[in-house]
Amino acid sequence: MLYLTKFLVERTLPTVTPSKGKGLTALTLLTGVCFTLATTRGSTTGNWWFFMFLMWNLFLAWFPLGVMLVLRDLRESGLLGRGRRNLAVSWLMVGLWLLFMPNAPYIITDLFHLRMTDSNLVWFDTLMIFVSALTGLLAGLYSTLLAHRTLRSLTGPIQSWTLIVACQGLAGFGIYLGRYIRWNSWSILTQPMILTRSLWTSLHNPLAQKVALTYGFGLATLYVAFYIYVEKELAH
Repeated sequence: MLYLTKFLVERTLPTVTPSKGKGLTALTLLTGVCFTLATTRGSTTGNWWFFMFLMWNLFLAWFPLGVMLVLRDLRESGLLGRGRRNLAVSWLMVGLWLLFMPNAPYIITDLFHLRMTDSNLVWFDTLMIFVSALTGLLAGLYSTLLAHRTLRSLTGPIQSWTLIVACQGLAGFGIYLGRYIRWNSWSILTQPMILTRSLWTSLHNPLAQKVALTYGFGLATLYVAFYIYVEKELAH
């Protein structure tokens, strides 16, 4: 995890503006705090379960951001132009981002584990999981902003907003699939037929509809607020 974050920062800092560099630095700091808290939890109690699932989930939260950072650098460097092949690469990478993006806000649902934590450590676990969820959420918002900018250049302002809001709804549905059905993003490659049948069944599940609408609405609202702050406030 630390190697990945270090690689992402070193890979992108030379070609980004100071505000972008600060964002990556802040996310790296938060990831380090999560690592420290989870390591402390494991070393003092001998139970490394929280460490393993939190670090894995944080890696998955960073992955879609890494995809969009690479795509942004390729486009800004001129390596991806306006040709059909280059446009196809851009769309494929946006699709890869969408496939893994629900993993970022998914960590919010890890707060469910507080029901099973030791009552003597609930105060510690609350902070540890909250910081992890916040880190994942911010990584997801940042990657969504980069995806939005890419879509805006590919489709236009109105279409890009429509696609981004739809992506938040899909992320809400993805959170349901991950938390309740226990599907993973890579299941589309390993078990495509079973996943397809499960998706069709879930679409008619009332709980799936409630989770998708609730989380989709929440994520869309959070992104709009994030967009206003980053794109409008910080621009002045």
